[in-house]
Amino acid sequence: MANYIINECLTNDEYIVSGTPTFSPGQTIRFVFNEQSYCGTVGEVTSSPPSADFGQLYDDCCECLSGLTESLNFSFIRCDTGVEISIDATQFCSENGAPTTGLTYEIQFGDETPFCATFEGLSGSGETNYSYVSGPFSLCEDCNLFIPTSAGTETLICVEICGPSGTTVTQVVPPHPVWTNGYGTQVTQLNMVVLGGPNGLNS
Repeated sequence: MANYIINECLTNDEYIVSGTPTFSPGQTIRFVFNEQSYCGTVGEVTSSPPSADFGQLYDDCCECLSGLTESLNFSFIRCDTGVEISIDATQFCSENGAPTTGLTYEIQFGDETPFCATFEGLSGSGETNYSYVSGPFSLCEDCNLFIPTSAGTETLICVEICGPSGTTVTQVVPPHPVWTNGYGTQVTQLNMVVLGGPNGLNS
């Protein structure tokens, strides 16, 4: 009989569980520590003594966590506003699996603009229609690096140049308007042209 390092699904904290039956790395188990049930992923064999008792095998962390609560919901703190949002875990789990406490994820509500939020833990209730976009990231700032900084399809314009040897036409990239999105990031609107001066088309 071997002892295994178990990484708790939400916090990644380590526990030691005795393998009866024998486990395989990557399996998900429910275990009991201080009379409370947790879910975790099986890691490598260790010589350390057990600190928790084995409960049951599951297919993944989300399935295990669903067995610990009436309804599985995740709590996140939005990076841009600091507002807490609680989301139903069903779609997030199917796209990404269980999130890890303290890491940041890019998520989206319906077809609205994606945003970055840091996972805080489980929640008693949650809204549906949230989906996973990308991540995890160590910090909010790392997540923001992946937010698009341009929008639309690049627009080129043709300029007619009259000279002593005749007229020529050339394509130029015009100046584009820049705006600040909800993340505080400047976005260049590529399918629009800035008119006027000093930095516009007529400058």
